[in-house]
Amino acid sequence: MLKRAMLLGACLALTACFGGNESREFLIDNPTGKPLAISVDDQKITVPAKESQNIKLDAGQHTLTLENGDKVKFSVFGAWPRSGVSGLINPTRTRYIYVIQKYLAEGVKPTSENGDVHNLTIDGETVTGPFEDMGSELFIDNSMKNWELQPTEAFPESMSSTSADNYKTKIFRVEDFKHFYNNEFSPSVEYTENMRITDSSYQPPAITANFKSPELQQNLNEATKIYNDFIHAPSADDQKDLLKAFEKQNREKWRSPQAGGEELTRYYEVMTNINHTMMGTILELKP
Repeated sequence: MLKRAMLLGACLALTACFGGNESREFLIDNPTGKPLAISVDDQKITVPAKESQNIKLDAGQHTLTLENGDKVKFSVFGAWPRSGVSGLINPTRTRYIYVIQKYLAEGVKPTSENGDVHNLTIDGETVTGPFEDMGSELFIDNSMKNWELQPTEAFPESMSSTSADNYKTKIFRVEDFKHFYNNEFSPSVEYTENMRITDSSYQPPAITANFKSPELQQNLNEATKIYNDFIHAPSADDQKDLLKAFEKQNREKWRSPQAGGEELTRYYEVMTNINHTMMGTILELKP
């Protein structure tokens, strides 16, 4: 269903994006019908049924204790400036879906969606629209796919904008998404065979590879060493220094290898994934 955008005159808003605060704010979400009891480090937390709770965490390593007693190590990253909620902590391993909702000024006809159109498979059924599968990881970092509205926030019926064609983004719990899709969503335009529509099925970003080229493999090994030091670093200052070291090596050596051939595409993909992870906010430390 298309929603209404109310046009405003242009204005200039200044916001502070570099506050210097090295903590990050996350949302602990509980989509279940009963209270959820967990702890982060020594802080015991109970999230009411169907609700969410915010938590601020300093950069460095932490421990999440799940309801069944399992302990999970994770790191919070403060090397790159962020503001607002930086992602979800997902103790129930619920699947989440990212959605783009179009808003149009009165009398304006849509010519496209405001994002890529994907096919998603949910409970054996295929749904199509400006959606993206965000997976069901314990930690979902919104630096890779920045959403405005949290799981418990609804799309507003209208928005004010200087543009006649605008949009908002939201992350849905999968059960809430099914209700939204069946009762509220309608395509902005007709999806035809000529449109580029691809499948969206969450896969963790690849950060490892085995290259035949000695040069590419050496570069990746060097990058991986810095990456491993980064994700285990105890403070934002240490993380910033390691990110700078990574970017220096990337500028001076890694981004322009002498090697060519088919491996280069995979090489750039993996190196980009490593760099983007370091610019994120949260990561599970897997054995």
